[in-house]
Amino acid sequence: APPPTRNPRGVAHTPGGSSSGSAAAVADGMVPLALGTQTVGSTIRPAAFCGIVGFKPSFGRINRAGLKFSSESLDTIGLMARGVADVALLAQALAGIESAPRRPLQGLRVGVCRGAFRSLASAESKALLQSVADRLAREGALLEAFEPEWADDALREAHQTVMFHELARATLWEYQHHRESLSERFRRSVEQGLAIDARRYALAKHALRAACEALATEQERLDGILTFAAPGEAPEGLASTGDSIFSRVWTALELPCVSLPAGTGARGLPLAVQWVGMPGGDEAALSVAASIEALLAA
Repeated sequence: APPPTRNPRGVAHTPGGSSSGSAAAVADGMVPLALGTQTVGSTIRPAAFCGIVGFKPSFGRINRAGLKFSSESLDTIGLMARGVADVALLAQALAGIESAPRRPLQGLRVGVCRGAFRSLASAESKALLQSVADRLAREGALLEAFEPEWADDALREAHQTVMFHELARATLWEYQHHRESLSERFRRSVEQGLAIDARRYALAKHALRAACEALATEQERLDGILTFAAPGEAPEGLASTGDSIFSRVWTALELPCVSLPAGTGARGLPLAVQWVGMPGGDEAALSVAASIEALLAA
């Protein structure tokens, strides 16, 4: 269930989740850096809603010893700060991800992905994504539409199958012995996971691996992907932390992702875009993100 944490950019709105406290604390200036986690979109979405930089490294790049798993195949430790340079410093300290000079935007090969779920993005977010793409093109970046057939409902379903199957097994003891202390929504999630048999789970894992292999071939023609970070501004109220649909695919594909503040919506709340790097390209992803950040600040 969402916590009472509020968005410092607009206290009547959610800060996003599940790493809501981390994002809100950084955005409010309480701390310069914070850790989060991401199994679907729990680093990128709150960073986008709170107007800070969120970085989800490649799966497994930051050691997870001591983390209470939700989904062992998906859980990733994420980083948050108010700028890319600070995120990169923390990434270097925790995982040896070396800081690299800003990548020149001239000649950068960018796949612009609006995705199978583009109808869920607000008009403001769609306009913002196009505006950032146009600015990159003016700097000499080489843009092309990137709408892979495998980044659709089937991949989303495979991700969800793996997540719920593993969640049920990671929290079975709590479900069996402290069921009354769990929220109704959490209990339903565990029960949904327990209903997924081993064969269905194995097929879903295979689908995720096949999609990862399909994406690997794109490295020959793309340096990364520009896409939505969230549907739009943070929703009003605290009953929900918002929709993570624009992070699910990239988490499933184990890719490095950076949420970058890129504008303000009609209600005065932050809007963001997301830069997605290629497999294993964490250093390159942060390098490009720093260049896009500088472009947006110009």
